[in-house]
Amino acid sequence: MKSRFTYSLVLLLVLAATVAGLARRSPREQRPIRREIRAYFAANVLPVLRQQRQKLEPQLTAADRAQLATYRTQLKALKEQGRALRQAAAPAAGSTPGTRPVLTEAQREQARQLRFQARGIMLNVAQMAQRYDEPIGQLAQEVQPQKEKWATDIKSIVAKNATPEQQEQLAAAKSRRHGQGPGQLRRFFKPAMFLLMDPNAPAEAPGERGVSTSSFYPNPAAATTQLEYEVKKAGPVSIDLLDKDGNKLRTLLPKTQQEKGSQRQQLDLSGLPTGTYFYKITTKSGTQTRRFVKE
Repeated sequence: MKSRFTYSLVLLLVLAATVAGLARRSPREQRPIRREIRAYFAANVLPVLRQQRQKLEPQLTAADRAQLATYRTQLKALKEQGRALRQAAAPAAGSTPGTRPVLTEAQREQARQLRFQARGIMLNVAQMAQRYDEPIGQLAQEVQPQKEKWATDIKSIVAKNATPEQQEQLAAAKSRRHGQGPGQLRRFFKPAMFLLMDPNAPAEAPGERGVSTSSFYPNPAAATTQLEYEVKKAGPVSIDLLDKDGNKLRTLLPKTQQEKGSQRQQLDLSGLPTGTYFYKITTKSGTQTRRFVKE
């Protein structure tokens, strides 16, 4: 649950920055683009953000680390309360698809209180982040080339899923932002959100749907390593090797048709320098990215 919460926090930055122009889409129309952005984010963005956040942790005071843990717990509780509120107000079975929940006055007041509490916590985190503005800025600058690539790739995902009308809206928005460049991607490192990331969360990205489980051994890896995984849906499967920053180094398994169920692959890692890497399994219905170490 902790890693899922961290993932939701950071993914919110991506979705807010890229999908706002498509807000008029129905929930059903939004699903493909959200799935594709989530998969891209899990494989390319989250590993880098987590690594940068781990670099910041030793620079925090013990008191601030403890307080951040408390804030994460509080925000998680507010999120659960909000989910319960939405479920209570959900349209009855058989309602027209896309029908929005109708809240009572008491439920609206409860929702306002939840938002008010969340804003208060975020304000406290933002004040704390001011004390670490310089190191956070340095960490953001270190990955500027990746940030530019992320922006380009995610805009391409949005554009290819947009209707002609939405394409025009995106073009108009781009024209209004002319000259601002990749600085728009500073949202990725908005200090309060970045500070809230849990550096001790598991390396795996939650919400991956294509592969239910995978095991990689030995880990630390040997020259020849065995990867076992379970495919949820029959279809093409490929396995890529990524560096510590999430950049693709090479393909370990070219796209191969595989049946649903348990699979096993021998991976050749001979000649791979010592360090931290990721393997990414891509299937018909999603991806899974995991970290491993080569000694």
